[in-house]
Amino acid sequence: MTPPDRVRVIGGSGAVVDGLHRWIDGHDPHVQAAVWLLLAHEVWPRRADFLRACVNRSPDGGWWIDFRAARTAFDNGAFDTGSSTELAVLDLAITLGTDRFRFRAMGPANARAVATAVAHAVGADR
Repeated sequence: MTPPDRVRVIGGSGAVVDGLHRWIDGHDPHVQAAVWLLLAHEVWPRRADFLRACVNRSPDGGWWIDFRAARTAFDNGAFDTGSSTELAVLDLAITLGTDRFRFRAMGPANARAVATAVAHAVGADR
């Protein structure tokens, strides 16, 4: 599944951003969603503290996010200089990336209910 075109454009062309796009091609949907959220938000893939804490470079030159390391750093206050919105986006991305709510095992009816509830919570269903 490819991300919406606007996410590819928003992400820009930096080496890390390009590498993350390549990493999620063919990856599990929950990881794709987590990375798309981070790229669309634009803040975290460009922050040095985030890159140091949980973004890794593979021997083949690719890039990937260790979402468990991101959760540990987040919970230990490593990113507390971010705004409340930045932290909320990162927290959600980490939650998606680790599949905390087991979305990949969820049936279609429950998945639609969750998506509808989230859309309502952010006012997107107006």
